[in-house]
Amino acid sequence: MQNKITQGKVMQERREAFLHEIINEALGSLGDSMLNTLEVTRVQCSRGKHDAKIFIESSNIDKDMQTKILQAFKKARPIVQEYILSTTAWHSAPKLTLVFDDSLQIQNNLDKIFAQIHNQSNKDKT
Repeated sequence: MQNKITQGKVMQERREAFLHEIINEALGSLGDSMLNTLEVTRVQCSRGKHDAKIFIESSNIDKDMQTKILQAFKKARPIVQEYILSTTAWHSAPKLTLVFDDSLQIQNNLDKIFAQIHNQSNKDKT
């Protein structure tokens, strides 16, 4: 039983890595500079490949630009899905959703806080 779970998880991770690579290629091939310069941090795919969330690095993207990117992606979604179909042997492309990933920004903020704590503790020791 444990082996099946592990095997399923490995298959899921491979599927997501494969889709991540294909989506990067698809976005990079678009003529829209708002989309072809996006940094995909990860792709989370449902088990049946029906849905896929595309996580985009958003630390340097303000809310107004995020709205514009979402509108541009909505128009480009069929092109990206067609690219996925032409690149894979899948019978249908997953429904794609763009998600702005702020985890890097959160990590950077935490790093700054820890650095401040470290500096403060060094000052207190002297």
